[in-house]
Amino acid sequence: MFNNKQQSETGRSVFMSSVTGLANVAAVVTTFFATPLAYNFTEDWISGFVARHYGYGFTDAALIGWYVVTALTVFFFARASIGLAITMGGLAIAARLML
Repeated sequence: MFNNKQQSETGRSVFMSSVTGLANVAAVVTTFFATPLAYNFTEDWISGFVARHYGYGFTDAALIGWYVVTALTVFFFARASIGLAITMGGLAIAARLML
């Protein structure tokens, strides 16, 4: 009468969509706080590199691009890390409940 496989897949789908949503929200917050720190840490090196290899005229455009690259890198790294941590935490709790 009841399809346990379908119920299991539905529950897993709800869990994974919740994990994805929570990881996205946490990654946005992490990106908001971590991007300026990462950018300020690397700004001098990037501007020096661009000035030496491409000329001073490209420095401003390169720094704008570098800010975008830094923000995206922080976001995707945070989302992957947080999503993995939440998934592993959920699996650890599920394993404890099964025993």
